Amino acid sequence: MGLFQENQKAKIIFEADDKIVEMDCYIGKIYYDRIKLELPKAANRYSQYLKTGNKITVNVFSQVGVLIQESIILSSPLEKEFTIEYDMDSIKIENRRRIKRYSANCDLIIFRPLLGNIETQIIDISTRGLKYYSDIPLEAGSIFDCKLLLKPTDNKILFKGRITDNKGLPAGVYRMVIHKIAYKDKQMLLDFCETVLQ
Repeated sequence: MGLFQENQKAKIIFEADDKIVEMDCYIGKIYYDRIKLELPKAANRYSQYLKTGNKITVNVFSQVGVLIQESIILSSPLEKEFTIEYDMDSIKIENRRRIKRYSANCDLIIFRPLLGNIETQIIDISTRGLKYYSDIPLEAGSIFDCKLLLKPTDNKILFKGRITDNKGLPAGVYRMVIHKIAYKDKQMLLDFCETVLQ
């Protein structure tokens, strides 16, 4: 199951003169490097702002939240297809509703080449981050390479995690946001949360 699906509802966001325009649309077709979008007829009046090479933001609405990609227009609405660049690794996930968190007992390794790795367990996980135990405090804002062992599947995912503050958490409990993750690992995490932890 991919992050984007054909016929999924989406929204494009772009600049037009001195305002930001938000326009609903649908995903028409997904290629390995680009996405064809089906725009409403109202898009014709904005064609001068939707030229090839212009920057555009695409929000796609899914069960796990809003998938956000900053992209570049590859072909304008005046051409045969309106297509944008598709970079799976640049997609961010945001949930404007409360993000569902799942209790999980998975092993986490935080790599610190010069100071020694931290091997611990997570308390819970979501598609955007996790909580974990540690006797070693890490500075908020620090970014580390991490490996997560998804029990009971034994799948491993690699990502860069950014430490956030632990205000309001018990002693020894910390939060980490998933700062950067490859597409295949992101998909594995989504499937893990949606299937194994349900």
